Amino acid sequence: MRAQRNGACEMTAQQRALADVAAQASAMTQRLSASNSTGDRAMGTFVDAFSAMIPLDGSAPSINGIVMLPVLVFGAETAAPMLATPVALIHTLWWAAARYLDDMIDSPQLAQTDPAEFNRGVLTAIAVGNYLPLDIIGDLAVSDAVRFRLITEYSTGCIDALSGQLTDLDLNAETATLDEVLRNYEDKTGAAYGMAAALAAQLAECDADRVDAWRSFGRALGVLRQLVNDQRDLVTERDEDLRNGTATYLLVHLLGTVSTARRAELIGLHRQARTSEEARAELKRAMLAADIVSSYAETIEPIVRAARDTLGSLGGDPQCVTELAGLIDETVSLFPQFQLR
Repeated sequence: MRAQRNGACEMTAQQRALADVAAQASAMTQRLSASNSTGDRAMGTFVDAFSAMIPLDGSAPSINGIVMLPVLVFGAETAAPMLATPVALIHTLWWAAARYLDDMIDSPQLAQTDPAEFNRGVLTAIAVGNYLPLDIIGDLAVSDAVRFRLITEYSTGCIDALSGQLTDLDLNAETATLDEVLRNYEDKTGAAYGMAAALAAQLAECDADRVDAWRSFGRALGVLRQLVNDQRDLVTERDEDLRNGTATYLLVHLLGTVSTARRAELIGLHRQARTSEEARAELKRAMLAADIVSSYAETIEPIVRAARDTLGSLGGDPQCVTELAGLIDETVSLFPQFQLR
């Protein structure tokens, strides 16, 4: 499977990769929709609906990064990035399922509105995130040894991400430390990005040390993407994290920065924020105060630098490495008011 390192990634790699992954997803949904299996048809409808929502819900930049990470990692190793688009589709399917399940967790009232539809959606999402990626791996033209490593990598990444999501449900913003939040981010989001980068390295038949290094880079990028997801929740005024009492990095940073008396006031607001719009607004103003955002950015800067340093130590095809660095820049620059560049 290893291609010769005899050229650079084309400047149009992103457009080509996105189009190829979209074409593969379309072919998959057509095949599933034509099946006699109720489960196949449900998965086809699920993937089709996810693809249709991307240009409508503002998630295109996120999906671009999801697709391009494994493509560019493979390209850095082989200078043939397009050969990794099946891995990019696997990563996309994982996120399609994970985002749906995350939405269900964030909106428990949906289960009460239409329990049957809720159950169908959850069961289908689980199948999309587990069966379809393994089906893609089974169809790859690779050796049995490589296939085994790909399956193991995917399975381990899924379990790590599950562990992170379960920890996220239990983590208490009032008692959590910043290190605990970051460790949680490294699992619940970092695990998926680490899995995608490592899958690409496994497909390129890298040795174990290099696979580990790429996985570490992916996990670091995933942490940054989770931080940006937290920021998006505030900027778009969805405020799901405040409604759910989530221990986000910015909130825990705020609670660790203020005086004891002010901390008690903010904890009171945090408890009320689940049901009070006024409390959410007041707590958010405190989180987005200029001095808090500035000190928050200072604590994030070493994480950004570590991701860049890890990538720099890996090397590989120069154009692909440059574009991977661009993924970091795009991530930390998405919301300029957070000063993460």
